[in-house]
Amino acid sequence: MSHAQPQGSLMYVMTLTTNRGQCTVSGTYNPAASETRFDAYGAIRRHALNVYPHMEDAVVAFFSLEPNTF
Repeated sequence: MSHAQPQGSLMYVMTLTTNRGQCTVSGTYNPAASETRFDAYGAIRRHALNVYPHMEDAVVAFFSLEPNTF
């Protein structure tokens, strides 16, 4: 049995785009030990749509998720 280790802070940038325009959100994200990149992507996209609800039908034009280190 493997025990998942804490992943630490990650920095993200996500840009959503539609034919009406685009928006970008960025910040830091602290995933749970067992959380995958896909899980983080979904959580960050939901956050972006909470900030910009008019972008519900948007596609993700850019997504970056990297360790938040020097």
